[in-house]
Amino acid sequence: MFAKDLDTRLPCDAKGQPFPAATAATCLVFDSLDEARRFSEAQVLETEQIQFEVFDAQGRSNPPLLTILHPQRAAKQDAHPRTLRRRRTVAWSLIAGGVPLLFLSYWLNQFGHAIFPGFIGLNMLLAGGRLLWFNLALTEAERTRQARVDKL
Repeated sequence: MFAKDLDTRLPCDAKGQPFPAATAATCLVFDSLDEARRFSEAQVLETEQIQFEVFDAQGRSNPPLLTILHPQRAAKQDAHPRTLRRRRTVAWSLIAGGVPLLFLSYWLNQFGHAIFPGFIGLNMLLAGGRLLWFNLALTEAERTRQARVDKL
C-alpha cells in the first residue's frame, strides 16, 4: 500500500508526513486486503488529505485494487457515482441541445447562414459523446478492478 498527500500529490507516510527525500519513500505491506482496508480507512479519518492505494503482490504493474480516501474527498473523484451521474446528465443535455442546432443549421442553409449553428451543434454532439465515452471507460475500469478484488 502506498500513501500520498492529495494536496501536493507527493508520496508520504501513513500519518501524512512527506518523506524527507524521494529515495526514502516506502510502502506498507499487509497480510490481507481486509487488514489493509481497515488500516487505511482508520488513517484517512484522522488525516483528511491522505490517500491510500492498495496494490496486490504485483505492485504498481496493475492499477490499485483499492483507493481509500476521506469520505468528503471521495465525492470529488472521477469514478464516484454522483460524478458519473452528473457527467451523464450533462452529456445527454449537450446531445439533446446539439441535434436541434444541426436541424436549424440545415434549415438556415437556404439563407446562407448555416455555419455557426452547425458548428456549435456538431461540437455539442462531440462533447456529449466524449463525456459518455469517458464514463464508459471509468465504469469498465471499475468492473475490472472489482473482478480482481473478487479473485483474492
